[in-house]
Amino acid sequence: MTPKVDYKHSKSKTDSDIKDLWQTPIELYEYLNARFSFVCDVAASDHNHLHLNYLTESYDSLLNGWSHLKSGYAFCNPPYSRILPWVKKAREAADHGVGTVMLLPVDTSVEWFNELRKLASEIYFIVNGRISFVRADNKQKIHGNNRGSLFAVFNPRSFGECRISCVNRNDIFDTYEKIKDTIPDPKVSTVWPKQVNEIFDSVEFSKNLTIEDQTKVKQSINKMIIDNLPIDQINNATRFLVNRMEAKR
Repeated sequence: MTPKVDYKHSKSKTDSDIKDLWQTPIELYEYLNARFSFVCDVAASDHNHLHLNYLTESYDSLLNGWSHLKSGYAFCNPPYSRILPWVKKAREAADHGVGTVMLLPVDTSVEWFNELRKLASEIYFIVNGRISFVRADNKQKIHGNNRGSLFAVFNPRSFGECRISCVNRNDIFDTYEKIKDTIPDPKVSTVWPKQVNEIFDSVEFSKNLTIEDQTKVKQSINKMIIDNLPIDQINNATRFLVNRMEAKR
């Protein structure tokens, strides 16, 4: 029996090993990031992530979720071969105070979309054009996407029926052109989960480190939080790492 999938890549000529590893075009990501200030990319790889704080297949977001982020909004461009579990996981995160913005293909005839209408706070159909995704292996945009796109918002502070509206594709790209020169270096401006910043800020001399080393420390803190290490152990490990980096300067 052929396994059921949520979304069929009809007439796709893409190599099967990268179909679920597309990267979101930077124009769309920054358009959304300007509104939601993402704290994590929860369905990413080492090749296609757009946020310095990202979760890969080895973490398994479907198993572990991303409620550990505590607050803020996560970005999610999930594998289109299995959408429904991601929709349910995003609702679970919202119920624990973490919002999610999810980029999805348009297909109103399938089960996952019916669930999406019930679980999401807002759905925005991208109209007047289609999104060209980026290949994870060579970073080239591939035109000819055979489906439209939408993004769904799971707002932890929104209740009631899902609101459905449209956003013009040209407005997305026009907005990016207006803001692209003012977008700060992500190594400097990345929004980290609140707990990561609290632990980092509590360690003496942490802000004396280079921006690159500060990023490494925050990534390390975030990984320890994901691994559910005791807070005392995280604090001690962070102090050790900062002191070691400070000694090498």
